Amino acid sequence: MSEEKKYPEPIVGALIVNNEGKILLAKGKKWGGKYTCFGGHVEMGESLKKAVVREAKEETSLDVEIIGEMGFNESIFEKDFHKKKHFVFIDFVCKYDGDEALVETNEEFEKEFKWFNPDDALKQDLANGTKHLLEKYIQSLKGEGYLDSWKRCQADFENYKKGQAKRQEDFRKFAKMDVIEQILPVVDNFEASLAHVPEEKKENGWVEGIVYIKKQLEDVLRNNDIEEISVKAGDDFDPGIHEAMAGKGEKVKKVLQKGYRLNGRIVRAARVEVE
Repeated sequence: MSEEKKYPEPIVGALIVNNEGKILLAKGKKWGGKYTCFGGHVEMGESLKKAVVREAKEETSLDVEIIGEMGFNESIFEKDFHKKKHFVFIDFVCKYDGDEALVETNEEFEKEFKWFNPDDALKQDLANGTKHLLEKYIQSLKGEGYLDSWKRCQADFENYKKGQAKRQEDFRKFAKMDVIEQILPVVDNFEASLAHVPEEKKENGWVEGIVYIKKQLEDVLRNNDIEEISVKAGDDFDPGIHEAMAGKGEKVKKVLQKGYRLNGRIVRAARVEVE
């Protein structure tokens, strides 16, 4: 009769962490009284995640939630364990957000258990498997810190690029402001000159030429995103777009000089008389 083959036993491990980031450890009777995390065998037909939640409940009386996977760890004939065993640990980080006083370890542990800060936990008398798991967990915390820092740097850089792009766009939009401000008085002069042309002279070729030049200037303004501020007699006076040059009151009586916007920004307020 052939000898029965023996294989490594798969074990799920639960590193239980509370809302303050503290880790629950207890002294395991099977591990020479050294501090360990929790866990146990996977039952037939049971998933690893269901097994670790069940084992945590059986060994601590706590309902935990899995928040991370820590991968595999191996223990071959570990001297701390009370039997000669070959274990393959599949470890998980589990969160507990309830009352710490509800912890109640089962018969596999001594009644001595405690919540430790990660660095303090690593200073305790630990079973080797638990020590390796804690070191891996603490390293992952540092990695998350570096990752968060890197993500913040990336976000800052992206915001910088967006800010630069917006500044360049604003510069492109408003760099021509100075030239536009120099053109507006020319348009004003054409407006004033044409306002004094007698009706019977308006079809004169010379006058038509002046009108055409004025229209060309207005087209230049329009093509450069300059728009005239719409205002007429009877409008409510708005200090955001109007400049009162004469009179007192809340209504526009007369438009003295047209106002203009460039991409929504006031280039020159409309100058008005109020009443």
